[in-house]
Amino acid sequence: MSLANLSAPENRRSFLKQMLASAPLLGCATGLAGSAVAAAPSFHRNERCRKVLRKLKGPMASITMPYNKDFSIDHGSLRAWVDFMCEKKVPILFMTYGDSELGFLSENEMEAVIRTVTAQARGRTLVLGGTGIWWTNRMIDFVNRLEDSGVDAMNVHTGQLTKKDDEIFNHLAEIDRRTKLPLLISDTGYSVDLMKRLAQIPKLIGDKCHEELYGYHDFIRATRPYDFSIVSAGQMKHFLFGYLIGSPAYLCALTPFAPEIGIEFHQAMERNDIARAREIVFQYEDTLLAITIPLGYPQCYKSALYLKGLYSTTLVRPPRKSNMPEELGPLKEFMEQNNLI
Repeated sequence: MSLANLSAPENRRSFLKQMLASAPLLGCATGLAGSAVAAAPSFHRNERCRKVLRKLKGPMASITMPYNKDFSIDHGSLRAWVDFMCEKKVPILFMTYGDSELGFLSENEMEAVIRTVTAQARGRTLVLGGTGIWWTNRMIDFVNRLEDSGVDAMNVHTGQLTKKDDEIFNHLAEIDRRTKLPLLISDTGYSVDLMKRLAQIPKLIGDKCHEELYGYHDFIRATRPYDFSIVSAGQMKHFLFGYLIGSPAYLCALTPFAPEIGIEFHQAMERNDIARAREIVFQYEDTLLAITIPLGYPQCYKSALYLKGLYSTTLVRPPRKSNMPEELGPLKEFMEQNNLI
């Protein structure tokens, strides 16, 4: 390809894709000149996993927990939020340890939330449930109990149960062997070598990546041969680069209360309008992150849902401190200025 033709964005992206596609071949040619190199064996998921992977694209809305005044889960507000997400065509609802406050929920409450969300979604969007941080058999029992719920896949949390690669691998491989649902993980300081091994577990189809930018890219490259999705853990600015090398989806702090922004950003990336994608990051995400620091996480995003009228309280469970309505001035101003209320 002539470098003189790389001025247009679409030509630059085409060049990048061609270079990435040829990189493994170039590496083999350099290291093994004159030697025959065997092709990597093909890797196949079952149809249930492939169906989820086909839909696992675009902005992911975290399932942020709504509470009544007595700190019980407000399933009415949760159903209203699911309808709002589906009406706005949000492609993925995702239960994650942070926004979904799984460490503050009982096992029965987690199950009830998953059943409420899937029943209300009625197949209109992809629903990814979540687990606590539990030992292997308890995890297997929970995943199997949700088999009849309609959930599309389960986000399995390992946390700091162990830091040893073989123990993490064996734990997830055993869950895979004794359950039927597609599974995802949320990495906690995993190595590239471990992620490559995990990507070859048959029903483990993706990772919510918490690594910094280059670690995120390393995971994408390492798992490319295995039909495995590395999704960005929460910032559009990371996905801005990750999308170009194969990351299909991203958690977005704005999508749960301003889905049109998360969707517009993804559409800009799909049409290679990098200038518009960057503008969205600067206008919305950077400003929101600055407001999040004093209000707290996930308190800020729950407060946005309250200001939007979707949740009846701003409560988080103690010992976390909930935001009071009088503390929400900067967040309300941001939402009003951007026509989000």
